[in-house]
Amino acid sequence: MSLIDIAIVSVMLFIVSLYAYVRYREEKHKEEKMLIPTLQNYKQKFIEEKQQFLEKSQNLKQQLDDLRQQLQDLKKNLSLYPWTQSQVDYLKTMKGSEFEYFLTQSFEMLGFTVIDPPIYKDHNIDVILKYQDDTKTEYFAVDFIDYTQIKKLDDKYIENLLKGKDKYSCHKVLIITNGQLLETQKKLLIDKDVNFFETDQIVSFMPSINFFFRYDELRSKYHACEILHKETFDEVIRREHWLNEVEEKLLQAMEKTKA
Repeated sequence: MSLIDIAIVSVMLFIVSLYAYVRYREEKHKEEKMLIPTLQNYKQKFIEEKQQFLEKSQNLKQQLDDLRQQLQDLKKNLSLYPWTQSQVDYLKTMKGSEFEYFLTQSFEMLGFTVIDPPIYKDHNIDVILKYQDDTKTEYFAVDFIDYTQIKKLDDKYIENLLKGKDKYSCHKVLIITNGQLLETQKKLLIDKDVNFFETDQIVSFMPSINFFFRYDELRSKYHACEILHKETFDEVIRREHWLNEVEEKLLQAMEKTKA
């Protein structure tokens, strides 16, 4: 390649580079010119969204307060939901997880703390109940035995429960069944100092099934509303964070324009 060719190529490269630089400066200037209005638009958008989420959060907070009050009122009116024969009949047909869920949730309604053993059904224990008042704190190792499983209740089974009671430092063992214990089984439990509930005791001590369903419905609504309220308020916090970032960039852009 001759010197002339090299000179021509060099000139062409310079022209292309210069054109690219000029275009870059033009685009940069255009971006800088549009930056402030763009940031102002974002700022207004985030202000409006923050207000919308804030209003929604406040409405959800009011719903939470209303549901909490309904739950408190329901507890005060427990006597308005008596057991009926049809409910007792239904109780006798419960088994497995349905029977356990009804009982664990009912204990929570009555103010007990329900604790799951670290190991599932360790020593035949389904849950550990904590009862606390101003004078004492007691722990119960509880086994739920539905009517289909009552035949497994023998001396070996009870000894295993008692080992679990000692392992978890519980004060008492409580067996709850919707079946009919044999007299020999009752005697065995009494001899071993094991407390037990049959259907009659469940009906006497526990809230009725109608009350349970109503309470469970309200509580489910409360928990769903609680989650939605938290998520909504998180959006308020998120918009506040975005607003701070936009305002900081807006201030920088304005200072750069003045300079």
